[in-house]
Amino acid sequence: MANTIEYGQGAVNNTIGWGQGAKVGSSFSNTKSIALDGVDDFVDVNNSSSLQITGALSLSFWIYGETNAQHTGVITKTPNTSSLVSNTMYHIQFQNSNQLRFAVTGFDLKSGTETTGTIPSVSVGSWQHFVMTWNGTNTMIVYKDGTQVCTKVQSATISSNTDAVYLGRRNGFGRLLGKLDEVAIFNTELSSSNVTSIYNSGVPNDLASLSPVSWWRCGDGDTAPTLTDNGSGGNNGTMTNFSTFSTDVPT
Repeated sequence: MANTIEYGQGAVNNTIGWGQGAKVGSSFSNTKSIALDGVDDFVDVNNSSSLQITGALSLSFWIYGETNAQHTGVITKTPNTSSLVSNTMYHIQFQNSNQLRFAVTGFDLKSGTETTGTIPSVSVGSWQHFVMTWNGTNTMIVYKDGTQVCTKVQSATISSNTDAVYLGRRNGFGRLLGKLDEVAIFNTELSSSNVTSIYNSGVPNDLASLSPVSWWRCGDGDTAPTLTDNGSGGNNGTMTNFSTFSTDVPT
């Protein structure tokens, strides 16, 4: 599809496409995020069959860093339990000193357990992009700002559960202080080139060509308290205990 935009004496034809960043003539832009207060704010996404991902998967999100306590949830599909690793489906939370912890059933990637590299920390006072990928059998890779930072190799099989997906909450534990934007869940293992494209030199990119199961834009195109799922799953989220969007976004 081509749009003609006239400038003075000439015209420029611009093709609207996906996956290479916002172009002139493209409808994709990122102008809003959600700000969570660390007290009672979170997003509730009801359990659905499309979120029961037991094979390869990837989780992608942008976060504006603030200091958070251990067990504070970022993206979780985990019951209220002290047995995190055995009961979760997929899970990202804060651990120690703003370092993150990544898990799927039977598999735990936290500081000191890496096969290669170092678990990343969330830097306070700036936007960052994180991706966790799982190949479905034995390998997890974590990226920060488009760059692979650590891996872990260990065989595991994800077990399904009926718990909701929460953004900014771990069930029974901490609530997130900070901002989230462009949160997505995939039922595929994203490649390093996919991650580079999503990061897009620090400016969120359009995810449509990567076919996310769920993709919450966190304000763009949304009417509070609903966060519309722009993926294939139809899993709208509900903003709980807050109803306004922030205009602070990654740039």
